Amino acid sequence: MSAILAVCGAAFCAMVSDGRMVEEPVTGGKPKILTEQLPKVRKVNRNVLVGFAGDAVAAARIVNSLDEYNVQYLTLEKTVKVLHDAALTVPCAPVGVRLLVGGRGRKGDFQLVSLGSEQQYEPQAQPAREDAYLIEGACSHTEIGPFLEACVKPQAAAWRSLDDVAKTLDGCIAKLAEGDATVNTTFYRELVM
Repeated sequence: MSAILAVCGAAFCAMVSDGRMVEEPVTGGKPKILTEQLPKVRKVNRNVLVGFAGDAVAAARIVNSLDEYNVQYLTLEKTVKVLHDAALTVPCAPVGVRLLVGGRGRKGDFQLVSLGSEQQYEPQAQPAREDAYLIEGACSHTEIGPFLEACVKPQAAAWRSLDDVAKTLDGCIAKLAEGDATVNTTFYRELVM
């Protein structure tokens, strides 16, 4: 139903998603496409990004819980807490939901946090480090790990600009789309620096 990829460095966080939403559950091997243009990334404010994969309806309800706050002042940590608490109250389809939250934390450090329905939305936080990139992803119907290993991580050493990062992430989603009919190549990107 969706794919989201994120890269977080010591001074930035970038997320790219596809735009396809399909009806769940997928039956007969061919998904019923509801829309080709659903952004699955949201810039919460100048410091925080949120992206999702999985049950788009449930994920949208969870992410929209942020609108109860003045998002301009939400820290990464508060965003994670709001999403965690909201996620526990929102039922989701068996495909589940995976949220990625990235950006600048309260102390100015860049972080990438994942929350998933499989782990009862317990936050898994990783701080960015100098000379290394945090690379995360999620896809509803395809194991994302092999794509990150084959398509993204080998190119990281050659990244010289954020355009290089975006091209790599776009290419990975395009490769996912070749084998997963629930993913398309309409790309949505967000960035915080």
